[in-house]
Amino acid sequence: MNWCIYLALKQLFPTGKKFSFFSIMSIIGVALGVMVLFVVQSVMNGFQHEIRQTIVSTQGEVRIDVNNNILYNADRLKDRPEVAALARYAYGVGMLEYNNRSIFPLIKGIDLENEIKVVELQKFIKEGSLQNFDNRSIILSSELASQIGATVGSSVEIYSPIMLKAFQTNEIILPKTLKIVATYETGYRQADENIAIMMLDTMQDLYGLGEGVHGISLKLKPNIRPEKFAFELNKDLTRPMHAASWQEINKDLLFVLKTEKTMMFFVLVFILLVAAFSITSSMTISVVRKTREIGLINALGGTIRQCGACFMIQGFIIGIAGSVIGVTVGALILRFRNDIISVFAKLCGIENFMLKFYSFANMPATYRLGDILTLVTFAISICCLAGMLPARKVAKIKPADALRNE
Repeated sequence: MNWCIYLALKQLFPTGKKFSFFSIMSIIGVALGVMVLFVVQSVMNGFQHEIRQTIVSTQGEVRIDVNNNILYNADRLKDRPEVAALARYAYGVGMLEYNNRSIFPLIKGIDLENEIKVVELQKFIKEGSLQNFDNRSIILSSELASQIGATVGSSVEIYSPIMLKAFQTNEIILPKTLKIVATYETGYRQADENIAIMMLDTMQDLYGLGEGVHGISLKLKPNIRPEKFAFELNKDLTRPMHAASWQEINKDLLFVLKTEKTMMFFVLVFILLVAAFSITSSMTISVVRKTREIGLINALGGTIRQCGACFMIQGFIIGIAGSVIGVTVGALILRFRNDIISVFAKLCGIENFMLKFYSFANMPATYRLGDILTLVTFAISICCLAGMLPARKVAKIKPADALRNE
C-alpha cells in the first residue's frame, strides 16, 4: 500500500480507536447531505414520471387540432406507418343540469372503440362501467359529479350553444337527457375538474357537426418519438390542421416540474457545502497540530506534494464513505416512504392529503442511475476540494521550520 494512503487511513482511523470523532462527524455530514439530495431527487423524478404517464394516458402521444374549425376525412392518417391507433374527438362547452343545479363543463365526444386504443380510459373508471356506454349515456369526472350531487344511474340534461341560435329562428330544440353510466378520476387536475364525456355521434348531433370532428388523438408505435413525428407530420398537413406532441401541449407544466427539481437540488446542495466547510476546518486544525510530524516526514524523504496528498485522500475517502451510506439510507427511506408518510399523516391528523392535494394515493419515487452517479460524483468532488485548503497549507511548510515548531 502506498504510504500516503496508509497515512491518510491512520489519520482517519487511528490505531487503538475504532473510529475518530472527526471521521464520524465528517462522514455523517456528507451522508446526510447525499441522503436528502437522493431522496428529494427520486421523489421529484417519481412525480415527473407519474404526471407524464397520466398525461399520455389521457391525451395520447400526438394530437391534431384544427383551431376551432371542423375536420373531415380524419381516417386517412391511419395509413402512416408510425401510427398504431387513431381516435377522433369533438369538444365544446355546454350546460349540464341536474336537480335544478347547472354547471358548464367542457364536453368531449369520443369514438369509444378507437378511443380505448389510444388512451387508457378503462384504467381511470372510478364507479360504473364502460359496458353500458352508448348514445343515451354520459361519463362524468368524479369531481364534476360531486359538484351537482349526481351519481351513477342519475339522468342529466345537456344544453348546447346551437339551442340559442335556434331560439332566434323560433325553433325549439329540446335538451338531451343522458344517463350517467360511469365516473372517472385520472389524477390529472385539468381532466378531473370540468370534463364530461359522451359518444361522438351524440356530440356531433348536439353541436350540429355532421360527420366532422375537432381533432384527432394518435398513439404511435414503439420507439417513435412524438415530438419528432409531430414535426415531420406538420410538413404534410395543411392549415388550419396542426400536430402537437404531448410534450409541446404541456410544455409549461413540464418546465415547472423541471425547474422545481433544479431549484430543490440547488437549495439542498448547501447541506453538502456545510459538511465540506466542517471537513476543511477539521483538516486545517489537524495540519496545525501535526506540523512537526509533517516536517519529520519531509526530512525522511517525503515530498510536500505527498504530504498534501494525504489530506486530499482523506477528503476522497470521506466523500466515498458518506456517499455510500447516504445513498443506502436514502434507498431504505424511499423503500418505506409510504409507511413513514402514513404514520406522519396519522399523527398530524391529515390522512389522504397526498390524494387530495397531489392526486396520488402514494408518494411516487423513481431511481435514475444518471442522477445517482451525478450526485455521488458531486459529493466526492466537494470533499476532495475540502481537502485542498489544508493540502495547500502543508505545501507552504518548510521542513526546518516545521521541526522547530512548538
